[in-house]
Amino acid sequence: MVITLVIDMFNVTNNGTTVSAIRFAKELTKRGHTVRVLTTGDPSESGIDPANGLHMYYVPELYIPVATYFAAKQGTFFGKPVKTIVTSAIEGADIVHIYQSWPLDGMARKIAKKLGVPAVAAFHMQPENITYNIGLSWFKPLAHLIYYILYIGFYRHFEHIHCPSAFIATELRKHGYKAKLHIISNGVHHDFFDTLIPPKTDDGIFRILMVGRLSKEKRQDVLIKAVQKSKYKDKIQLYFAGTGPKEKVYRKMGATLPKPPIFGYYSKQELISLIHSCDLYVHPSDIEIEGISCMEAFCAGLIPIISDSKLSATKQFALCKESLFRHGNPASLAERIDYWVENPERREYMSKSYINYGKSLSLEESVKKMERVYNAAIEGGKNEYYHGRIFRFFSRLLYTIIAVPVLYVWLKFVNGVRISGTKNLKSLKGGYLTVCNHVHRLDCVMVSMAIYPRKLIFPTIPENIDRWFPGIFVHLLGGEPVPRSLKDTGLFFDEMELYLLKGRVVHFFPEGELKPYDTNIYEFKKGAFHLAARARVPVVPMTIFFRKPNGLYKLFKRKPLMTLTVGEAIYPVSTDIKEDGRIRMEKTHEQMVELQA
Repeated sequence: MVITLVIDMFNVTNNGTTVSAIRFAKELTKRGHTVRVLTTGDPSESGIDPANGLHMYYVPELYIPVATYFAAKQGTFFGKPVKTIVTSAIEGADIVHIYQSWPLDGMARKIAKKLGVPAVAAFHMQPENITYNIGLSWFKPLAHLIYYILYIGFYRHFEHIHCPSAFIATELRKHGYKAKLHIISNGVHHDFFDTLIPPKTDDGIFRILMVGRLSKEKRQDVLIKAVQKSKYKDKIQLYFAGTGPKEKVYRKMGATLPKPPIFGYYSKQELISLIHSCDLYVHPSDIEIEGISCMEAFCAGLIPIISDSKLSATKQFALCKESLFRHGNPASLAERIDYWVENPERREYMSKSYINYGKSLSLEESVKKMERVYNAAIEGGKNEYYHGRIFRFFSRLLYTIIAVPVLYVWLKFVNGVRISGTKNLKSLKGGYLTVCNHVHRLDCVMVSMAIYPRKLIFPTIPENIDRWFPGIFVHLLGGEPVPRSLKDTGLFFDEMELYLLKGRVVHFFPEGELKPYDTNIYEFKKGAFHLAARARVPVVPMTIFFRKPNGLYKLFKRKPLMTLTVGEAIYPVSTDIKEDGRIRMEKTHEQMVELQA
């Protein structure tokens, strides 16, 4: 496959986006693809890079009034959209992967469309990064406005968007992005996994590392203030790996510590050595689309302490409460630092847990997933999982006011349906996944009654959606089509994960098929539990059993009456997605058998 990557900055390592692009390009080349890179540089140096085999297409730097000034302060620059060079980079390619949304990227999109080359976009720049760096972080409507401007001006033209985290995919959905959103980590290079971890130096110094651009939103100031409040400030040595506009400020602030911070810019191997020499990693950033530096640190064995900011995806990696602190709060961070200083045995145990967890975030796996996105883009097809505001309004109206109340009366009083155990749902505030044995055509309605007034999302066969009637009502009531082919499976699970992360309730029948009036609990399929493990949400088992008609029902009911029982939620038990899915699948099966008994 001939792949053209379009990115304004390449061959620099001062930000996560370019580091990711460089690693993706090299890994794709290793996997046999021809990779072209359209980026900023000296056009006379265009050609095949002998060091890595990449086909380089350079355009001059573009000056944009005001924007260039602020971008330069962050070590960022823009590529000039030169039509002849952009056309040469795209002509004959199989796919174009566009990393950003600046003028060069906009021209690349238009030329790719003109040449008939499918294009995939990526969303690597959080609007809050812009508002923070122009001093308007306090004006939240501006960030929302930027989301809409980016959509109208650029992203609405794409059917496929790469999102480095479920967090940013959720934000895009909230702001009306209709494309197929592919949640794929930027991935951690194998060097961070493969190196043996040497023993720590026993010199009485507790070393804390933070990697990232020295800028306002990364909040290195919170870490410095936290160390000032720590009981162990006399033995703590801070390391800041990175450069940026706030370096002078942070050097001055850190000079008041017993051990002033050490600032430096490190190569990959030097960074790995530094990680291995440290005892703790802190990620205080308020804004983060993924947090590759944090991922690299814990994959190499460091325990992270991560800000719980609502605008940061990195908090998803916290495996215990001691790995989170209240964002922007030095006292909260100091408390967490002191805990890990005082608990070396727990630190050693959790280090192994984080290394094991990080194996699912490897660069190689991410590139394989991206290859599937490229193939999907080449084949085409719109996103049938996106629903606009009008659809969502009428769906909620039909579900809440008409469908479930009417069906509740009919099922409860005419058909004698009973629901028990709903007390087990009261403590569940966010998204969760429900499972139930599939024994009746209306058992999904019974689950909806159990969780009401929350709205249920349930997979259904595409034929139930495709037919105008009752398809429109199935869709409005929460039905989503299962994958039509194997290649769509990844997208389906990404979309279901987005529902869960937005606090919705998703339902699966883990036995996979309808077995009318058969109350035996059969072997489960893995999909539902893999999804719950990925999203790290509770699984709520439910069962339906039948009872003989009694009272008035004896007079007109020939078939047995139904009772749905809600079991106890089963929470994540392992950091390993496969292991967590397997264990919770077994526990769910056991609980459902007990409920039936």
